[in-house]
Amino acid sequence: MRIFHLYGSKERLFEMFERVNRIKLNEEILPEKNREAVIDEFVNYVDEKLDFGNDKPDVIVSYDENEAKGMTSFGKYTPSDGQIRVVAAKRNLADILRTLAHELVHYKQNQDGKLEPHSGDDGTEQENEANSIAGVLMREFGKKNPIIFE
Repeated sequence: MRIFHLYGSKERLFEMFERVNRIKLNEEILPEKNREAVIDEFVNYVDEKLDFGNDKPDVIVSYDENEAKGMTSFGKYTPSDGQIRVVAAKRNLADILRTLAHELVHYKQNQDGKLEPHSGDDGTEQENEANSIAGVLMREFGKKNPIIFE
């Protein structure tokens, strides 16, 4: 992501947030168990909106800080196994759900036969659509579930 380029690394970006906010970023504002329930509810909500049929994706949410350091993105959809992986370490719930929404749109695009090898590149029709729809999903879900803005 370009924002990381501006700061040099994700670690540097986290340091900047900590310095500005004078607090350590912490994903435990809402206990993990409660977060997982909201995440499950969100996946069901997106399913209602996008209609995955009887084939929901396998969603893995990782709280491993080392995994966060090694990735170039906080989310990934792998069409070959239908798996979505979202890194949640040091992120608030709304941010996690925004990443998840984006990847769920890619999942639906794949179901509809719209994904190609470079569909995830910046500026492609599929990537722009995933960003746009994820934003709408977040706004709608957030209005009904303000807890996501922990």
